[in-house]
Amino acid sequence: MKGLPAGRPNRRRARWPTAAAFALAAIVALASAPAAGANVVVGQLPATAPAPTCSTTADYLQPSITGGNLYNVRQAGTITSWSTRSSGDDATYVFKVFRRTSDPDVFQVIARGSPHELTPGVNTVRVNIAVRSGDIIGLNESGDANSCTFPVFGDGVLSRGGSLGVGTSGAFLPLSNVRLNLSAVLVPSNDFTVASIKRDPKHGTATLNLNVPNPGVVTFSGKAMKKRPSKNVAVAGSVHFAISPVGQRKRKLEKRGKLTVLPTLTFFPAGGDPASQTFPVKLKQRKRRPRLPSE
Repeated sequence: MKGLPAGRPNRRRARWPTAAAFALAAIVALASAPAAGANVVVGQLPATAPAPTCSTTADYLQPSITGGNLYNVRQAGTITSWSTRSSGDDATYVFKVFRRTSDPDVFQVIARGSPHELTPGVNTVRVNIAVRSGDIIGLNESGDANSCTFPVFGDGVLSRGGSLGVGTSGAFLPLSNVRLNLSAVLVPSNDFTVASIKRDPKHGTATLNLNVPNPGVVTFSGKAMKKRPSKNVAVAGSVHFAISPVGQRKRKLEKRGKLTVLPTLTFFPAGGDPASQTFPVKLKQRKRRPRLPSE
């Protein structure tokens, strides 16, 4: 076999990255993102503390806005802290989570934090409150007057005098051209489960059905199994992956009639940390009856 002429490099045709390679790179980048990227901010604060606008004990919530971060939770997860930008001290805030009812003017309190006495500037308070998609963050203000809202033309905050307890509901009235001075940090849930495993003994395959709690991406991997593309999940619900052995493992299944494989599923919730689980899946295949010469 003749060698290459002296001084001539051994050039090979460059290969363009495949779609799978791009997808893998995106997943690796997401998995290695800093911890700050694993949270979702709900609501917003003004750039500077506005003049006091709230002076009586009342509940406040913001069901919609004209732009910016929504006050509605769009993913199931856990709220780990809330913040407000205070113009002074001596007012007391209680962080609350509200849920819509069948009446568009009536909201129910589903959770609340402990009372917090404000100090001037940004106040951040830790909480641990589980929420689901559609819940709305809000607060109760009492004590001295404070800046629980800030001016935004076209927006509207809903308010109700007094303080609703957890599990109780009440009607709210609008306050025009203001926005709620409140934000919260949400950690999206990545806790997915196996709903069912449907086996096909005729072909020696199975379908793995998962339930995911949030939008995101689910990936599939495992040795001696046919590769499956990642699946994008637009809403919480079911995701399906077909499991098919290949190579020596497939021949082992055909010979013995049963085989256990270990697929690994990884769920990347939008804005949250990924979680992986490995599930033992038992495959079964009916042995084919050998054909007789007379058949």
